[in-house]
Amino acid sequence: MIRSYYDSDRDILGAILQLHAVGERFDLDPTYSKGLFWAGLPEPRFKSDLAPQVSGLVQADARCLPFSGNSMSSICFDPPFMFGTHGQTKNNIMNRRFTMFDSWLELVAMYQGSLHEFHRVLSPKGILAFKCQDYTDSKTTMTHCYVWQWAIERGFYPKDLFIKLAKGGRIYNPNLVQRHARKFHSYWWVFEKN
Repeated sequence: MIRSYYDSDRDILGAILQLHAVGERFDLDPTYSKGLFWAGLPEPRFKSDLAPQVSGLVQADARCLPFSGNSMSSICFDPPFMFGTHGQTKNNIMNRRFTMFDSWLELVAMYQGSLHEFHRVLSPKGILAFKCQDYTDSKTTMTHCYVWQWAIERGFYPKDLFIKLAKGGRIYNPNLVQRHARKFHSYWWVFEKN
């Protein structure tokens, strides 16, 4: 039985491959980074990143891919999710390894531009697995709701939703007064191109 929640990207991607007839592998990962969550899964046919960290990647912005229209049957997209650089955020180990957007508007432009480009390169009925996470700083931004809305506006059908539960704790400042629930999960949307 395939569940709606798992504690690893690998399990969720395996479930998406199996349940949504993607095939043995995804066609494209445009935010490949070092490819760590592909361990134990077949690597995508095409791998790219804005700033390649390993050899064998195509350098490309997810908003402007070097592929023909309707040429991909599946895309796995794991973009950065944090925004609002301030204080010590530049010194955080995760922020040094992964991109952090300077503002919400920068994240919006990247996500919407990527959805537009994915709609171009995916074939009809093509599958997009889109990972996102809600973000809380001084207020909570329900990013997964925005992604759903933007995808529909771009011509995608929201076919499924998986939840990844985080292992271990999250970094936080115990000196601050907590006003929102800590986010110990992220989402994997499964969209189908109409």
